[in-house]
Amino acid sequence: MAWALFDLDDTLLDHDSFTRLTLRLLARSPMRAAGALIVAPLVAVAFARRSWRVHAGSLLLWVGTVGVDDARLRGIVRDHVADLDVRSRLRPGGAAALSHHLDAGDDVVVVTACADLLATPLCREIDPRVRVVASTLRRRWGGLVADRHCHGPSKAAMIAAAGVRGGVGHAYGDSVSDAPMLDLADTAHLVNMSDADTARTRGLLTGPGLVVRAEWPVRGRTRNRPDR
Repeated sequence: MAWALFDLDDTLLDHDSFTRLTLRLLARSPMRAAGALIVAPLVAVAFARRSWRVHAGSLLLWVGTVGVDDARLRGIVRDHVADLDVRSRLRPGGAAALSHHLDAGDDVVVVTACADLLATPLCREIDPRVRVVASTLRRRWGGLVADRHCHGPSKAAMIAAAGVRGGVGHAYGDSVSDAPMLDLADTAHLVNMSDADTARTRGLLTGPGLVVRAEWPVRGRTRNRPDR
């Protein structure tokens, strides 16, 4: 038995899950939509700098959640997950890899920048045996903002804090920013990465003995090949 680590958005799922929820929160009322338009210039400026992007998302999330209590928010998330039909949004290649590891008795962990508020119910729908390591949120001035962002180097730190140490057989990610997580595994799977991103990611990896490129389209066949 070993650990298997999966990114969530655009790896297992075919979309950015928390962005979709944030848009739903903003669309709930004309006032929230108008608030999003007012802060849009600030969001655009923040989003232009990679290190500020989490703050751009926080600003929109705050507009969408200010004044919404925790019980109401949980209800909104529950309705969102039900409407999403999560199993239908899984990439077939990701679903197959996930089932393979679970059937083999591996401990499967989804490690995601998506906030725990959404990531945990999404993963319950995918398979209740899956563990979740996700970003966290906190309340500020009546709304939710980012707290700890499970992204880049923070992924490795949060994985360790969750008790995952040693014995990581496989890790799957779709972005160069997943390199710290991928570096923990014996085999790193680069999902749908371009040639340029594959080269950049390989240059950052020192731990894996094998790097595999995985093509997981939304529909169609999946082809895996050892990276050369």
